[in-house]
Amino acid sequence: MALQRLHDPVLENDWHAVYLASELKDQPVGVIILGERVALYRSSRGVHAMQDLCVHRGAMLSKGWVKDDVLVCPYHGWQYDSSGQCVCIPAQPKGEKIPLRAKAVTYSCEEKYGLIWVCIGEPAAPIPHFEEFANPEYHPLPCGPYKVAAAGTRVIENFTDFAHLMFVHQDLLGHPDYAELPDFQVVKEEDRIYIENIPIFQPVAHSGSDKSEGTTYVYRKEVYRPLSARLSKADPSNGQTLWIMLTILPVAAEECVVFMMVSRNYAYDVDDANFIKFQDIVFEQDARVIETQKPELLPLDLQVELNHKVDRFSIAYRRWLKELGVVVGTI
Repeated sequence: MALQRLHDPVLENDWHAVYLASELKDQPVGVIILGERVALYRSSRGVHAMQDLCVHRGAMLSKGWVKDDVLVCPYHGWQYDSSGQCVCIPAQPKGEKIPLRAKAVTYSCEEKYGLIWVCIGEPAAPIPHFEEFANPEYHPLPCGPYKVAAAGTRVIENFTDFAHLMFVHQDLLGHPDYAELPDFQVVKEEDRIYIENIPIFQPVAHSGSDKSEGTTYVYRKEVYRPLSARLSKADPSNGQTLWIMLTILPVAAEECVVFMMVSRNYAYDVDDANFIKFQDIVFEQDARVIETQKPELLPLDLQVELNHKVDRFSIAYRRWLKELGVVVGTI
């Protein structure tokens, strides 16, 4: 498959979740970030990422294997350590010096929240710490990954939107009889935009809730990076709170992979699979609509689409992307 390398002054220097940590085992794997092929592998010293390209004859390193903590090219057996330096060329006579150019491009790579994160540029900031997803007491659960034939920006904007809950997720997260939204204000800080104290009636309460007829949850939603967001939804009657983190891998301009983490402060006796299944259903409903939206890329010019006052959070998101200088996924 021919790939187009995408350049973005912001997203190239962001951390992107690219793989489930539990799935990265003995064998290397390949992922695509902004059109760039990246090989991931695990050694005794942790997780590593490098350009999925052997400098010798262009073979994919992700099709090779790991031997004694080095990544071995499947074509001629060249071996690369975690710094990207080639440390062995089997066909070369022993004792000869390995050429200095025999080096692979490496990327920053970390494991956090049960995910593998990669930055293909220079990380603008550390991966943020969120206690509800870092602390095992909250039962953080990975959901997905979900492949979506749409721009990642469209997925995040869908996250900012409340008015679709009563229709896309009818009888699950909302109901048309409760479609009217309260007035709200968007708060903008240097590194995030958010809204809070938004009451939404949900016909089906979450697993483990004592509400058999549904309940009104109070939401807080935050977008903290162009393709990363999180929310909390709390039942004010008992303090039961569900947290969701959404972070998106931009594969191409109109293709992405969505990673999600869900945690909670209640119902620890309920099978975790129930919470994962609920999110699977909800996101499938979202994706069916997102993949049909036109234009495919998110318009940053607010005159291109008709905006309404209930779209304040979405409008703030578009303005923030423009202010940051995000290119990929926008027009």
